[in-house]
Amino acid sequence: MGRIMSGRTSLFAASANSGGTALQAAPSSRLKPFATALLYVGLLFASSAALAAQQFPLSSTQASGYPVTVEGHEVLRIYEAIGTLSAQDRAQGASDRFSKLIYAPDADMAKITTASSPYGTEIVLGDQILLVVTDADAQHAHVARDLLARYLVGQIRDAINLARQQHGKKFLIMAAVYAVITLAIYLLLVWLLVIGSRRLLKALQPDATHLKGIKIQQSEIVAGKRLAGLLATCVQLLRVVLIFILTWIFLATEFNYFPWTREHGKRLLGYIITPVEFVGHSFLNYLPNLFYIAVIVAVVYYILKFIRILAGEFERGNIRIPGFYPEWIQPTYKIVRFLLFCFTAVVIYPYLPGENSPAFKGVGLFIGVLFSLGSTSAVANVVAGVILTYTRGFRVGDWVKIGDNTGEVTAQSTLATHMRTIKNEEVIIPNSVVLSSHVINYSMLAQSDGLILHTSVTIGYDVPWRKVHGLLIEAALKTSRILAQPAPFVLQNSLENSYVEYEINAYTRQPLEMVYIYADLLANIQDCFYAGGVEIMSPVYSALRDGNRTAIPAEFLPADYRPQGFRIAKDDAAAAAAGGKDSDGLY
Repeated sequence: MGRIMSGRTSLFAASANSGGTALQAAPSSRLKPFATALLYVGLLFASSAALAAQQFPLSSTQASGYPVTVEGHEVLRIYEAIGTLSAQDRAQGASDRFSKLIYAPDADMAKITTASSPYGTEIVLGDQILLVVTDADAQHAHVARDLLARYLVGQIRDAINLARQQHGKKFLIMAAVYAVITLAIYLLLVWLLVIGSRRLLKALQPDATHLKGIKIQQSEIVAGKRLAGLLATCVQLLRVVLIFILTWIFLATEFNYFPWTREHGKRLLGYIITPVEFVGHSFLNYLPNLFYIAVIVAVVYYILKFIRILAGEFERGNIRIPGFYPEWIQPTYKIVRFLLFCFTAVVIYPYLPGENSPAFKGVGLFIGVLFSLGSTSAVANVVAGVILTYTRGFRVGDWVKIGDNTGEVTAQSTLATHMRTIKNEEVIIPNSVVLSSHVINYSMLAQSDGLILHTSVTIGYDVPWRKVHGLLIEAALKTSRILAQPAPFVLQNSLENSYVEYEINAYTRQPLEMVYIYADLLANIQDCFYAGGVEIMSPVYSALRDGNRTAIPAEFLPADYRPQGFRIAKDDAAAAAAGGKDSDGLY
């Protein structure tokens, strides 16, 4: 019970303002906001000085409590219950008893005194108990119980006496005059607002055709005429809002002039002032946390700036670490930056407004579950992308084969790898698929050791293998973009039943053009073999060995080698059955 004065949050600030000297101000002060503000500030300091003179130990905390009012003016606040009587019921009962005293002219306010009772210190008027001040009330106000009761007696006397004065004819006449003046000011402000908004709308109409729209690059998001219409709508909406606010303040002010309606006026103002005060107090209370967040963000900003400079030095080669490759710099920088952002979020989280509220926790839990259920494949791709980066399987610009797709790597993002085939087809492969597939990189060693291109031909045993080797190497050397050194070489892969498989191997440093190199190489093989008199074929023999020439090359045969003719024998029985016989007895 009792309110601690502002500066330490005030003991009975409202009662001092409402039931004491503040209530004695004439209604004319309400039309002078600056003078009123100075008056209230002065009263606050005066009340604080008076309480300090009485050595009240003021508290730095202020609970909400329940107000005890007289004609809408707050006299004091009650915070504690007595037995089964709640603090709210105590406040309501006291307000009702004080209000009845206003209309009881025989009740002498000077006779309000204090008396001790088993429940505490009673504030009484004759035989009527107006209020009971308990030890809990005094403890809450951090003052002695009897001292608190005597202070409240003075507040109650002043509040009731002033309320009686405000029911007098003179006060009501003055209140009516100021109500009329307030009405005139309200009508004047509304008229000025309407006239000003109309002129502004007329000024916007001629400029509607010349007004530039809102564009993002070449795309016009809002046309000029549409933007003019939006501005006109905003002006009209603002006019309605301002008129509504003026009307609300006008009604609250009018009600506040008269004692019977003052409570309604304060309630109307409370609907506006209470949220504003709540937001203001919340913002002021949040300022220390905001300072902590600002310091954390500033520190993280400069750490990121230092890391960015460090990454730039690595890219320029001014800093080198053995085993740390240049293509790792940007991915490592991005990973470190992401981890630093996560760490900053964790550190800042306790300082966020509403971080302990159930709504904040519920939304965070929902987002976490949604992310967990919907991002399984995305997380797998991200992890696979990091693994691919640090395994150095391929880089952007390499010619690779991933699964059944062959092409140039055009981009490698966190989630997928992009390839362009020889047919100008864009192939997008998720990183998790790339990680689980076999990858052939044609470009990794091409610049250092050279890429070996190879193709096979099958030639019969009748052509000497040395001649085939020479023709294949000749064809390779005639092919553009094939290196003379290291020299091409030929491998004999297999000896089949009727032919030999020869494989030509040649070096190149241009893997991106390997398709065209293969095409030129095959064409040169055909030309060289034709010029050498060798037919590119894989013979299949169906031979009667007694009459066929052997397939062994001539240099390996005896000088007097001659193919033998067929041996023909006379078969009389077969000839008789055939019914034919020549003059020599041969068939």
